[in-house]
Amino acid sequence: MRNPTGATRLESAARQQDDGRQVNRQIAKWNARYAGREPGFDESPASLLPPAVDGVNPGRALDLACGTGRNAIWLARRGWRVDAVDGAETALDLLLAGAERAGCEDRVTAHAADLESEPPGFVIAREAYDLIVDCYFIHRPLFAAVRAGTRPGGLFVAALHLPAPAGGRGHRYVLQPGELEREVKAWRWDILHSTERAARPSAGDDLGVAEIIARRPTRQPGLRL
Repeated sequence: MRNPTGATRLESAARQQDDGRQVNRQIAKWNARYAGREPGFDESPASLLPPAVDGVNPGRALDLACGTGRNAIWLARRGWRVDAVDGAETALDLLLAGAERAGCEDRVTAHAADLESEPPGFVIAREAYDLIVDCYFIHRPLFAAVRAGTRPGGLFVAALHLPAPAGGRGHRYVLQPGELEREVKAWRWDILHSTERAARPSAGDDLGVAEIIARRPTRQPGLRL
């Protein structure tokens, strides 16, 4: 049951659209995958998130393609106010139930939106966030919005897929090796952590991963976003 005050709420851009836009097939796939799953929440966030925010005062965070909300709920339990965005409303229903069970429903707002649509289903407001998290969702036009949407001194934390090794399965949402670090370096941000690891098919990891933790400088004279 959702909080009757509406503090935890599902803001659905998809329900409000009436322009006949074709439904994103990926969203349909994920909606089907999450349908019928029992409510609950995963208490384990992405491995790079806890060290990224260690010692950081909680502020306003954005979790892109949040799924069932393991990162959003983890942050909210630690005092962050989180906007959690995903196209799959079935996943967001599970997120809201998990936030209520975790006792942090007043600090999570779920937004149902297609992040690949044009115009975007969710607009990242300029300098709105102290932290933006993106785990395993790649849509390159979002990079500019992430850069502009992070407040001075704020963090961008990302773990994104790299291509499969030769002969492995293909994947639409992958970066090229070195691409993530090059992108963020071009912003002239402070890179606190950057690493890439190859796929490990024997361990069930068909794709490699690029990770980055970067901080927007508090002042960048002459820079226009």
